[in-house]
Amino acid sequence: MIGTYKRCPCRYELEYIHDLKPVASSEALTIGTNYHANVERILRREEYDHSGLAGKMAEAFEKYIDWEGWQAIPEQEFRIRISRGIYLKGRLDAITTEGIPVEHKTTGQSVLEKYIDHLAYDDQIAIYMLATKSERAIYTIMQKPMIRQGKTESEAEYLERVSAWYSPEHVLSVNVYRTAGELSEKKAELIYLVKQIQRTKLFWRNPNTCALTPCPYASICLNYEPAMELAGYTKKERKNEELWKY
Repeated sequence: MIGTYKRCPCRYELEYIHDLKPVASSEALTIGTNYHANVERILRREEYDHSGLAGKMAEAFEKYIDWEGWQAIPEQEFRIRISRGIYLKGRLDAITTEGIPVEHKTTGQSVLEKYIDHLAYDDQIAIYMLATKSERAIYTIMQKPMIRQGKTESEAEYLERVSAWYSPEHVLSVNVYRTAGELSEKKAELIYLVKQIQRTKLFWRNPNTCALTPCPYASICLNYEPAMELAGYTKKERKNEELWKY
């Protein structure tokens, strides 16, 4: 919710005040969801689905990430009080037995230095560190295949080529650190933002964000009225459907 508000207050209003969501999921989102489900099974030492792109990505994770030493417990929710009446809720991809949060990301970009540089500014990592009282986080980055299926190529042949394409330069695990002072500043920023959201009556649009990434709410951004019957959107069952406990 914090990330959405910082990117575009108008999207925040549509998604978390009017509780709207697109009916259709993108192919990229589906692949990412299936990949995360496979990684969860890997960490539990269970059999996972090897089929499709998500299966080949999971195989690369299992092969190139040193996950066995983490002793990680996957999919953990948290709820902590950061100020009077303000609670931080979320879900960790995993947490190690030492209390270190683990986050898994998929990306269409190169996972080399240029991508890793942005981790110094990543809000989500700092929030997970606040939640776990840890000054370290483990961040895994899985690059989606940059090769496409050929016109005369079967799916099996394509997936075999995807498996051969993966190498250590496409799959990384990095340690991210924050000092106690940096985490204290982040906590103060979160409290300020929550109070700002609670006070605001004008959820303005951020056209700079629109220009950078496609928005799933673009078709209703300029003309939404609560009484409208919307094609392609439905009401969420809960404000945060990714959370099942809090």
